Amino acid sequence: MYVRDKLETEVGHVEWRLYWVLAVVLLRAVGHVLDKVDGANNAAVRATAKKLHQTWKVADEHAIFRDFIERERNSILKEYASEVTEGPIPVMAYLQSHDGFDVVRQFLIEENLYRPMGSGAFEGEDGRTLLDDAIEWWAKQLDEIDTAVHSDAAHTPL
Repeated sequence: MYVRDKLETEVGHVEWRLYWVLAVVLLRAVGHVLDKVDGANNAAVRATAKKLHQTWKVADEHAIFRDFIERERNSILKEYASEVTEGPIPVMAYLQSHDGFDVVRQFLIEENLYRPMGSGAFEGEDGRTLLDDAIEWWAKQLDEIDTAVHSDAAHTPL
């Protein structure tokens, strides 16, 4: 949570980028630890995780894994590029005055108030909100694996 909290308050460009990279890499590391560490110690965990991983890669309800966790991690590690924008963010306001003339105003949102994804399935979503969604998604997946493994163990004859 420390890294996630720093993304709310950090305004230094280089520092913010480092925290972003760390957060994304740690998100993806959960799956690798699940496979290589937890799975190495428990065959049921590995089998359940592998089975779920197949659905994570294709099912719509797991888009956060496929289209954010994996995609952003691969973009960062393989191309040193990120889809999260690094403000300030220009916003255009189209207003209509009382006399019928349209007024267009451009405003800049301060650098750390809004960090939208610039492309991809989550374009326009604040990257930090996606981090929160991804953390919640991982918690659900880990609970599902834990439940499945314990349920299988309870039904295994001695």
